[in-house]
Amino acid sequence: MVASNSKLMQCLLEKNGQHISIIDNLENEIECPRCHDIMTLCSDFDLLYYKCEECYLPLYTSPTSDY
Repeated sequence: MVASNSKLMQCLLEKNGQHISIIDNLENEIECPRCHDIMTLCSDFDLLYYKCEECYLPLYTSPTSDY
């Protein structure tokens, strides 16, 4: 289950019957570098990216190897 508050993305996992909450440092909305409108966080299966609502510029996130 993925839930979000106003600023940060939160993920609630269940491992061995225990609920584990993970908070990433991904904001739900950022400013577009091209047109300065709002970019919204989107997902495409296993890929996270930001998409501008005005000019449709996509900005892709890169996974970290800390896992």
